[in-house]
Amino acid sequence: TTTAATAPMLTDDEAKNWVNKTVYSSDGKNLGEVAEILRDNSGHVSEMHADIGGFLGLGETRVKVMPDQFKLASDRVILNIASDQAKNLPHLKK
Repeated sequence: TTTAATAPMLTDDEAKNWVNKTVYSSDGKNLGEVAEILRDNSGHVSEMHADIGGFLGLGETRVKVMPDQFKLASDRVILNIASDQAKNLPHLKK
């Protein structure tokens, strides 16, 4: 379980700036892009939604990624799981 102390803290603008950034797997594969970053009242990230798979927006799957499953690095999000494990993330309705 992720605690607020270990989750990244973002302002509204910072969270918005991460939307549409590329999401990579731990093995360096481009999985998709950030759809949304949800935060708690203190600004800590509570979960990230990403659209993975598909091509040009078709056939994408929206998944939920918890803060302990990714890190924010310069202009990309890097999951701590390999690309073949990403399809096992919890699916969300768009």
